[in-house]
Amino acid sequence: MSRSILAEHLHPGDHVVVGQVTAEPAGLVGELFSLAAGLAQVNVFCGFSLNPAWGAPIDPALSVTTYCGLGTIRHLVGRGAARVIPAQLSQLASYFDSGVLKADVVLLQVSPADADGYHSLGCALDYVWNAAQAARVVLVEINPNVPRTQSTCRLHGSQVVVAGESALQLPELPSEEPDGRQISIGRNVARLVPDGAMIQLGIGSMAAAVARALAKHRGLRVRSGMVGDWLPELLANGAIDSSAQESCMASLAVGTRSLYDFAGSRGILSFATLAQLVSPSGQAAGAPFMAINSALEVDLYGQANAEFLGSRYVGAIGGQSDYFRAARRSYGGLAILALASSAGMPAKSRVVARIANDYVTTAQSDIDIVVTEHGVADIRATTLAERRKLITSLADPQFVARLDEQECEDMPLAHREIRV
Repeated sequence: MSRSILAEHLHPGDHVVVGQVTAEPAGLVGELFSLAAGLAQVNVFCGFSLNPAWGAPIDPALSVTTYCGLGTIRHLVGRGAARVIPAQLSQLASYFDSGVLKADVVLLQVSPADADGYHSLGCALDYVWNAAQAARVVLVEINPNVPRTQSTCRLHGSQVVVAGESALQLPELPSEEPDGRQISIGRNVARLVPDGAMIQLGIGSMAAAVARALAKHRGLRVRSGMVGDWLPELLANGAIDSSAQESCMASLAVGTRSLYDFAGSRGILSFATLAQLVSPSGQAAGAPFMAINSALEVDLYGQANAEFLGSRYVGAIGGQSDYFRAARRSYGGLAILALASSAGMPAKSRVVARIANDYVTTAQSDIDIVVTEHGVADIRATTLAERRKLITSLADPQFVARLDEQECEDMPLAHREIRV
């Protein structure tokens, strides 16, 4: 890595945007940390990261901003060393477009150039694309382990400055094996998804459980902000319509090497920005869009918290609202919230009377269906009193009595159950 290239392009007061997950150039980030002491102030925007370097103390000359508490960036957030902007992913893209969030320098890890001189962003295409269009300079670290993936968004060699090379393996995040409750939740969700639907899933064991339950479906297509190792498995099971044009599209692929190899195989997976994924033109005509997301807790109003665990910021708004709203614009589509009814030892209910401290990620009007291992609650066209009954039925039985006792005294009279 040539230290002089980054130093030459980095100015005091600059706003630096770092690529997420597999697009994060570990060498350039390490160099940025080492240069920080010699700069008056540099502002850094970093999202979902698997780079362990963020867990170490960082020079105070670097002012770090993020939108999440995911991956290794959670260490900074947990000790109050990073500013958190609670924003939807669509908002972040528009913020960089408009200059509300500044991007002077963008740091990316990319593939070697192809025969036409274009570098692929590999398995990560999100708001950083918008930042790159606005930046004064895009500094890239070339890594042959970054796959050349299918996308209309590529960077020509004339648009970037090559700041170094890397041979590091891409960071991996294997999914944990789904537990029994998640398997049950997956089955409950799968009953809501018709053959031929377009689906959105995330990553992690819950997404893996849902995908496993969809294995016998047919004709599915994918539009998802993040995909994990479940995608090639779902294809291998014959559930995905591999004959359809652009049958699988995503912004981020986060998993193991097998997933990255799959992404670079020039097969059915292509990469697009969130705006492309949720636009009506990006959805198959006549195919219901089923957006399936999770949360840390849901309350009896149908509001979801996917960000806070107590007072700690551990999640993100991410694309949950974007995809839920896209699903609800789709004829026959559903915004599905799937979560276990309880968690922890001793167990704590994840179905709560009301989200604490108003930490609401997704509004009650943006969720159609709530699913736990205890069943399915369709809360469309329901009153708040009706929702309370439906969602209470999804709670862990040991907490149902307590939820029933918690009368909603602040509920407006018009929303209370009418007894005659």
